[in-house]
Amino acid sequence: MNKIDLSLGKVFPYGASTTGEGVQFCLSYPEKSRVILKIHNEQGKNICNINMNDYHVSGNVHSVIVSGINEDKISYNYTRDGEYIRDPYAMKLKSRYKWGDFKRNVRGDGCMVYDPSYDWEGDKPLRLPFNKVIGYMLHVRGFTRHTSSGVKGKGTFMGINEKTDYLKELGITQIELMPAYDFIECEVLKDYRSNSIDEDGNNTLTEHRINYWGFKEGSYFVPKPQYAFSGDSVKEFKDMVKALHKAGIEVVMQFYFPSNVNRNLITDCLRFWVREYHIDGFHIYGSRLPLDVLATDPALTQTKLYYERYDADGIFSADNCVNTFLAEYNQDYVVDVRRFLKSDEDMLHKFLFRQRCNPDRIKVINHLTSYDGFTLNDLVSYDYKHNEANGEDNKDGTGYNYSWNCGVEGSTRKNAILKLRMKQLKNAFCLLMLSQGTPMFMAGDEFMNSQGGNNNPYCQDNEVTWLNWKRNRRSTELYEYVKSLIALRRSHPVLRMEKEATLLDNRSCGYPDISYHSENAWYPQMDTHIRHVGILLCGYYAGEGKADDFFYMATNMHWEDHFFALPKLPKDVEWTYCTDTDTGSDRYYPVMLDDNGNKQVRVPARTVLLFRSRKKRTLTKK
Repeated sequence: MNKIDLSLGKVFPYGASTTGEGVQFCLSYPEKSRVILKIHNEQGKNICNINMNDYHVSGNVHSVIVSGINEDKISYNYTRDGEYIRDPYAMKLKSRYKWGDFKRNVRGDGCMVYDPSYDWEGDKPLRLPFNKVIGYMLHVRGFTRHTSSGVKGKGTFMGINEKTDYLKELGITQIELMPAYDFIECEVLKDYRSNSIDEDGNNTLTEHRINYWGFKEGSYFVPKPQYAFSGDSVKEFKDMVKALHKAGIEVVMQFYFPSNVNRNLITDCLRFWVREYHIDGFHIYGSRLPLDVLATDPALTQTKLYYERYDADGIFSADNCVNTFLAEYNQDYVVDVRRFLKSDEDMLHKFLFRQRCNPDRIKVINHLTSYDGFTLNDLVSYDYKHNEANGEDNKDGTGYNYSWNCGVEGSTRKNAILKLRMKQLKNAFCLLMLSQGTPMFMAGDEFMNSQGGNNNPYCQDNEVTWLNWKRNRRSTELYEYVKSLIALRRSHPVLRMEKEATLLDNRSCGYPDISYHSENAWYPQMDTHIRHVGILLCGYYAGEGKADDFFYMATNMHWEDHFFALPKLPKDVEWTYCTDTDTGSDRYYPVMLDDNGNKQVRVPARTVLLFRSRKKRTLTKK
């Protein structure tokens, strides 16, 4: 060990970083506190204690440069007034604990000096436009933890990497990770204050619970060590991002910032992940967030930022460079489309608005499921939440699910119920993928993942929340249907227009961008009891420099069959069947003529039937 020398550091950057003189440790804390920096060698033995009060730089910032230490071999922590604290800007952790170890505490995890060197091979954030995003939310551990996942790195960043080909085959272009920064997942429920203390000072008779989701304050600059198969969460996370980017898949991270988190740290955190990990975007949660600052931060203007609801007028009123990738992740789509799906009264107007909603300044993320609430399969299998396993007498979780069990609560062998549920699952995906905003769905929804009716599994680290990758005939049927829908959306820009439809013929082509129909073309029925509508998408408004096909979406969420008029097309094209959500064996939909000679088609109850235009076939004489 070389002689350790100390000198006054600089006011920036926070955390531990290498300089030409040594390692700088920079921390901000209240003036009256007494903070000691403790440096440990590779074996965990304390080699140096430094009173940070002696190295005041400016304001509440204290910074010291330590030379004579090997930054690759040391770890560090702080004590403030005798209590251990973790560096809020720690960028790497040396953790000896596995996931779910109830003995884990701040003192046991040593902070380490972050090494920014990594061969990115020219990688950079993808910056996909919103109309090319197919979002897929997942929990790092739950995604591959089940033995059926078939990966080596179960429940880790490496496990996601191993599923890259699956994501690409499905058509996913963006994954959204539930909290993947470091957090302590074990929460104390009851502390009996007994004398049973182990050698680490932990009460052995304390009851604990797993915080599976991770929505709590943590070390925001560190990929969670317990999510790394290799033991090096920094490199493994970067390997995952690079591999996903090569496959054309963006990475968005969720961050939860409670009100006590410093607002400057929030900005520093997002900048750090973009700079050091090439993250494509963030879905942020919390109160008192500096949304106006984040939305106008020059370093984040091309980084996707998702939030529940923005103050658009406040953000865009400033004469600043505003982020071009803002999007709202609100519940309006969830409620309105779920209610239309299960055929509630007076939902047609709201559904049509959600279906075409695609604002210019702040985009929308359309979703029917999320980490909280029912999975899509449970949405069509349960009327009520079943959260008894959470230990809160089924009082936790929302009671407003807008679900329908299709006639039987939970699992069943009744063939009629199973067919109806499959139809509703296909309807849900069809409504989602054919809406004009940006679609997102939960991992596992595409193969009928179930949580047994638990709509709030925040503490369930088991098969309730782990995806079961085993397939059967029904789950394979749904998977193939979802894959085909995603491919259809991605290959036809009129299904994902760049701008919001106006219901007007702005191009004087004879058709509005979007129009509505019923039994009679151009005359939609909009009364409160109506649960069916025909939606015509004009291919001339597709954007991307060329015209697309016309699409007609005959949407019948009623429990009765209905006739739909097929609007007339330009003279050189005709309607042809594209896809449907019916699960019957006979999928023939004959086109008939009404009394006025107009074409009609009969659409079964609770079915979406999609037509697509094609060039008219001409017969040549031999």
